[in-house]
Amino acid sequence: MSLALWSRLCLGVLAVALCAAAPRSEDPDWPCPQRLVPRLTAAAYWSGPLDTEGDWRADPEIAALVGRLAPRRVSPEAGLAEIEGFAKTATIDRPRRLVLVFRGLLDETDRERAELIGQLTRMGRRQRELAAIVGRLADELRSLPPDATGEGAEKRVDLQQRHDFTARNFAEIRRTIGYACEAPVALDSRLGAWARALQAAFD
Repeated sequence: MSLALWSRLCLGVLAVALCAAAPRSEDPDWPCPQRLVPRLTAAAYWSGPLDTEGDWRADPEIAALVGRLAPRRVSPEAGLAEIEGFAKTATIDRPRRLVLVFRGLLDETDRERAELIGQLTRMGRRQRELAAIVGRLADELRSLPPDATGEGAEKRVDLQQRHDFTARNFAEIRRTIGYACEAPVALDSRLGAWARALQAAFD
């Protein structure tokens, strides 16, 4: 395969990869196929009233529960078991306290998502930068005679190495983005399951 053909092939692969991950948002650095939702809203998860007075952090039991459930490593099933246990023991002022639990989980999930979105946006920005660098290096390679000798040959080797190294970095970031994009979705789904369990506990 000629060098020119190889360079065009690399650029084609990068273009397809960027188009496949075309952001569904106004942020050009958003790399995920999912639509970017920067902040969560209570209405998306909670159908009942939310005008309950009080701060969830002021209730030690609720604050402790939210603290246990909020980390990303906690599975939906583990959280549902904790919520069920809390609902059984929260016999006094139960509806208000269930709402406060939801508020706490919403706040902490939103915070976790914001951190993930920031990381993903930085990866998306880096991915676009690498694609531009690969394109520039490919153009430089095409401008050199394929049969160059001496300094020209040395420059071609150097450019090819830099081109290939940058293209590999692009591919690695793309793979990382591929699974990292699922993390905010998982948090959204988990919060939805917990919100439904909390609302069901009103009955």
